[in-house]
Amino acid sequence: MSRKLEVRKLTNRLRVFLKALARCVAFPLQLIHRLFRTLLQLYSRRRQFLPIHRDGCLERVAGSLQPPILPLSNRTQLQVPPLSGSAANSFVSLLPVHAPTSTNHGQQLPPTVAPVLSQCQSEFRPTTPSLVKRYNKSATIKREVKLVNIPAVTRDYSDTEDSGNWCARVHPEGALYFHNTVRGIYTDSYMRDERRRSSMTSCIDELLALITCGLQLRSGDIELVVELTRTQNNHRVCRYYFVDHPNRLLFWLHDIPTARIFDGVLGVEKWSHIKYAIQHQYWQHCELYPSDKLPCAQLLKELKEVVVHASAEVITTDLSLSPFDSDELSKILDLIDRFEDNVQGAHYTCVIVRFMRYFSRAQFFNFCGLPEARLNADQPLFVKEKQSKLIVALSWAINVALFDAPRSHMEELRRVWVDRSINSPRWKNFNSKLSSEWSGITMYSTVMVAVDVSFLAVPSVTIQNVGSVTVISTYISLFCIVGSLVVSLFLTRQNRMYGQESADAAVIFLTRVTGSVFGTKSLATVHGLPYAMLLWGMVYFIIAFSYQVFTSTPIITLATTGSACGIVALFTLWLVSAARDFHILPWLQARLRVFDDKCRILSQTRCWPRL
Repeated sequence: MSRKLEVRKLTNRLRVFLKALARCVAFPLQLIHRLFRTLLQLYSRRRQFLPIHRDGCLERVAGSLQPPILPLSNRTQLQVPPLSGSAANSFVSLLPVHAPTSTNHGQQLPPTVAPVLSQCQSEFRPTTPSLVKRYNKSATIKREVKLVNIPAVTRDYSDTEDSGNWCARVHPEGALYFHNTVRGIYTDSYMRDERRRSSMTSCIDELLALITCGLQLRSGDIELVVELTRTQNNHRVCRYYFVDHPNRLLFWLHDIPTARIFDGVLGVEKWSHIKYAIQHQYWQHCELYPSDKLPCAQLLKELKEVVVHASAEVITTDLSLSPFDSDELSKILDLIDRFEDNVQGAHYTCVIVRFMRYFSRAQFFNFCGLPEARLNADQPLFVKEKQSKLIVALSWAINVALFDAPRSHMEELRRVWVDRSINSPRWKNFNSKLSSEWSGITMYSTVMVAVDVSFLAVPSVTIQNVGSVTVISTYISLFCIVGSLVVSLFLTRQNRMYGQESADAAVIFLTRVTGSVFGTKSLATVHGLPYAMLLWGMVYFIIAFSYQVFTSTPIITLATTGSACGIVALFTLWLVSAARDFHILPWLQARLRVFDDKCRILSQTRCWPRL
């Protein structure tokens, strides 16, 4: 009976414990459930009252770091300018703006395009050549073996599908696109599908119906690029942009956000500066859709002038803003010299406009044509932000603890990562230096590991207590050196993965790495860790070795080794201070001179008592 009572008591206690545990667990779960329910209700209410943006780029605008440079308005009607005029003036009048304040923009034209999107069956979204979905298409070819018998005497291997007025073109890279030579329209959509072709025709008619100022598409002057897509709700979306070849610009019939056009460049305000960003997109269009009507001979002459000037800059200074280094510029010049007199053709056009695109992008990044233009690679253009005193103090403490390694790496990083933009030749040189430094540190760390292990095997060290200064310092030295070895190997591998990428990928990588509170100082600290840990390992080994020497030697040996150690330490500190541009003797002379001047002033102003 007693055992049954004990089992019942134990069962009752276990039941009470489980009930209490269930209550304790249920309460936080209820709180989490209510929290998620409230957030879901708030999100659904916010989605109900959000305005519908026809440009489809609401997320990119919200996440952009660009200032609102274009004063847009929902009631502002769009303007399409005539083809005459300069490039800058033509570009400004293409965008919806308020009454201009500068005489360069001309007078405001009457409204010529009415916003009738609510009556259209299609949704029009302005796009750019950089957003054309050519290089990120999904795979559609199945892994199947299909055997086809080629008929006898077959000499025509063209596809038999009808594409209407659209002519199939093959890009030099191999991409298939279609060109309407009559109306001057390009598209990457597959026009051999009758349903898509009819949808494309209706979309183009709706889009051109918005133009009421007499603007006509002419192949060679004004062209149109259209791309059909579908939303998740199976709603038809027409992405487009117009091309103005005489002015080398793009324009649109709707407002377009500048997040993708500016590529993360901050402080863009001037129209003449925005023109270079639009020209960069124009050259990218010419590369995607090469045309035989482009003046390739004139473009080749302009490109040769730009490349020769960039080569002269690279030769005469190490602060060149060229997007290519000296070897690459020499190869480009050799390539240009190999061009024949007749440079008409898709392959020639793609080569020329690709190089023009790189130089135009560099002009935009360096604020070309503005009073604040960047004239050398080390010149920052933005006002330096003030950091908090706590961050400054922590940075100073970390820099001192790591033997000034973060500061030196910070200086190198600032020469590469200027205003959060990268110069490609400097980026490659910077990564090659880092790889050489970390490879040397790896070799030194391996040697120091062998030295520490050999020192621990010395009989006079092994017979000591485990808690002695010699053994503890040697253990710490081993840990520091092994850490330096591991970090240097990891950083070398990361540098091989990310260091040889293009400038665009490098910008994304550095932006992600330097996104902490410390900014670029965090990356400089990481780069200096292998060097700092190797030095700490050497310092602790010197402590262990010095303690072993100076605690168990006669007076004569102590005096001689102490004198030699002091002389070596003096010369080492002298070389370190000279390398850090800190000279002790001039500093002492300056302090003595100031002290003598103060004594002389006191002696002259002292009032002596009269006799």
